[in-house]
Amino acid sequence: MNRRFGGRTALVTGASRGIGRAIALRLAAEGAKVAVCYRSDEAAALRVLDEVRGLGAEGIAVRLSVRERPVIREALAATVSALGEIDVLVNNAGVNRPEDFDRISDEDWDEVVGTNLTGAFKVTQEALPKMRDGAAVVNISSVSGQYGGPRTTHYCVSKAGLIALTQNLAIFCAPRGIRVNAVAPGLIATEMASAAKGLGVEEKILLRRMGTTGEVAAAVAFLASDDASYITGHTLNVNGGLHLG
Repeated sequence: MNRRFGGRTALVTGASRGIGRAIALRLAAEGAKVAVCYRSDEAAALRVLDEVRGLGAEGIAVRLSVRERPVIREALAATVSALGEIDVLVNNAGVNRPEDFDRISDEDWDEVVGTNLTGAFKVTQEALPKMRDGAAVVNISSVSGQYGGPRTTHYCVSKAGLIALTQNLAIFCAPRGIRVNAVAPGLIATEMASAAKGLGVEEKILLRRMGTTGEVAAAVAFLASDDASYITGHTLNVNGGLHLG
């Protein structure tokens, strides 16, 4: 596999499973040193770290709760100390709590928006001083942030906000040559995708199948690499044509 990230350091939030795990492994396979960040499941993160090292890459597993600035700062300091300044930041950590709009509690709203959107804001704000000029940020949004969906108002709002954050960060970071882009997955075969079962989403996918975490990871690797050196402020759809269905 092409080693586009040889000698570079990547930090991936929510990397202990699903899409985050696939991103961490893809970047490691392409030569990156990877900080495998997790909120609570240390055992799962350590398993991913073993996989990273099995690919011949350096890495660490570090606790990072995207809603807690002190924890974010500790995780960033640990990453820089162990692996060097950050070249690639992937804001992947996310949650969903499907519920009808009139039954969404303040607590659920705060958790979903606070994790998916405010969490990315906090991590990026804290990380930028520790990132090299010419680095890359990739935010994991969703097709739900572009077109909405049933029983996921808070999730859709958070992912739409992440697209707006991506565009505004691209403007702010441009003087340093830091590119900021987003990937908007559709229905991907993960635990979180179970929330979409029975909602008629699969029938709307033009390619008639769910996507894989590896396909999302490939898109992230492209946007984070020098192959996308003239792309910033962009949201790349990885949804099998769901947005056209």
